[in-house]
Amino acid sequence: MTPRADIDETDDSEAGPSAPPAPDIGAVVEAMAEIVLVRDGQGRVSHVNRSFLEAFGGTRSDWVGRWFAVAPAFGEDGGARRYDAAMRMRSGPAFIEWSETPLPGGGAVAVGRDVSEERRARAEESEAARGKSVFFAAVTHELRTPLSGALGAARLLEETGLAPDQAAYLDAVTSSAGHALALIDDILDLTRLEAGKLELREEAVDPRALVEDVAEILAPRAAESGLSLAHAIGEETPGAVIADPARLRQVLFNLAGNAVKFTAEGGVLIAVDREGESLRFSVRDTGPGISKTDQSKLFEYFERGSAERSNAPGAGLGLAMVRRLAEAMGGAVGVQSEPGRGALFWFSAPLAEAAPAPAARPLAARTVIVASADMIAREAVRRQAAALGAKAFDTPDAAQAARLAEEAPAPVTVVLDAALCSQAPEIKASAPDARIVALADPRTKDRFAKGERPEGVDGWLVAPVRLASLAQYAASGSAEAEASDAQARAAAGRPLAGLKILLAEDDPVNSMIARTVLTKLGADPTHVENGRAAVEAVSGGDFDAALLDLRMPELDGKAAARAIRALAYPAAALPLIALTANATEADRAECLAAGMDAFLTKPLDPEALVDRLARLCGERNRANVG
Repeated sequence: MTPRADIDETDDSEAGPSAPPAPDIGAVVEAMAEIVLVRDGQGRVSHVNRSFLEAFGGTRSDWVGRWFAVAPAFGEDGGARRYDAAMRMRSGPAFIEWSETPLPGGGAVAVGRDVSEERRARAEESEAARGKSVFFAAVTHELRTPLSGALGAARLLEETGLAPDQAAYLDAVTSSAGHALALIDDILDLTRLEAGKLELREEAVDPRALVEDVAEILAPRAAESGLSLAHAIGEETPGAVIADPARLRQVLFNLAGNAVKFTAEGGVLIAVDREGESLRFSVRDTGPGISKTDQSKLFEYFERGSAERSNAPGAGLGLAMVRRLAEAMGGAVGVQSEPGRGALFWFSAPLAEAAPAPAARPLAARTVIVASADMIAREAVRRQAAALGAKAFDTPDAAQAARLAEEAPAPVTVVLDAALCSQAPEIKASAPDARIVALADPRTKDRFAKGERPEGVDGWLVAPVRLASLAQYAASGSAEAEASDAQARAAAGRPLAGLKILLAEDDPVNSMIARTVLTKLGADPTHVENGRAAVEAVSGGDFDAALLDLRMPELDGKAAARAIRALAYPAAALPLIALTANATEADRAECLAAGMDAFLTKPLDPEALVDRLARLCGERNRANVG
């Protein structure tokens, strides 16, 4: 029999399972917990689901065909969009987050969810963060004010005659107060970083000068520990980069300060080099080294690193702050180390070049030979000489230096470690025309300053050696001319003689310290205790400048500055310097906006004060302030 064509002869036993029925899209939409709204091409409602009706009330027939403007019309791209809208629902006002997608042929489907609780939680969290920020700002200011007073008083006491045991006790006070201030700064910076409110003040910064300044600040501390401290500048280092100078200094000072603190013998080398499009700062020490396990935790909050570092005082915020600051500047930090072989910490950031590397190479025709048993010192001076264009060599002993000097083409300069200066005559015998410069450290410089130069030595330098000093004294110069900038400033005596300064400060300890500093510098200070008295004094007196504390009763420093600027000339043109315990960028910007000319932090630094007054006071006083 011929089978009928309309009969399917397929053996069902061999067929796979039948496909599941297609889902009912309408049922799926109806079951969704989210609000669903479908509109046609004219913006009229064509469908709503059960969740929509529960949220807004009514029946489906009440809504279909009505206008429901959730948001403005789609833009030219016609793509999907997400937005929040404040709406009135059956339960009251609410914020609905809508995700809206256009449909083929016109219209759109919008899916919404109530985000009122999330927005409320975010608002409460933001309010709590603001409250925490205000709390920390207030507490840190209140803590900094008495600590600044203690540190300032200790500095004044250092200048009086003290017995050795008294000097030791005072050192402990100074160290503890300074550490507490640094810790407060770290905590305040941490709160700003966590809140995303740390502002960077970008300006042209000379990285060479920055490295030299940090090294000079740390040099006395290193010398007290019997360490050598030196710096080296790469030949291609830009003359200036765009960066926040305070934050850049904070990163470098933290890295270098840690190296000095945790190195028992040997030394520390601070360097800056160009690395592609970035600038790389590095700090290498001869300390105990750090294990791989400790390196992985070193940049975390409250972590110390190696066991050798665990007995250091403080909360362990320094390197964590360095990492966060580096990231804020678009850079990174890292460490390379092995136990027993020292450590190399580095910070690299893509800092825009503001000025190219200086073209001057004043030692281009000269050979410089550095002789020192100290590996750190000789490497640093050799690299400095090479950056200045010299053919530079280094050696650990004076005999090798004599042979190199004899063979090298003239002119030749031999930089001798102070411990090797007794062999200067032998070098002169081998190379009579060579110029020999002694390399003194902060502990040995006094005998050179007194003119006690060993035979055969033509001049002297103090480590860490600045580029400008090496450029000058490797070729010529005299012992008298080689006194440091600090010695020259100290010899000036009373650099503010003849200046009448108004001091507005309500804290009795800090006002006493400021008056004492001003008087020692030769100024004639007049003290008032609040901002209103400061305005009255300026309007009726003849002053060369005014120092205004930011937080004072009646009128604070900023309000007082604005009131002074509103006075008649010449009072309105008086140089105004802000005094504050907290040196934040927000404070600085607000002071400048209020009419201040400069900004100083407590305790008052005499050198910084002299510098600001020299820059701000009128021509009739410039001869007095140098």
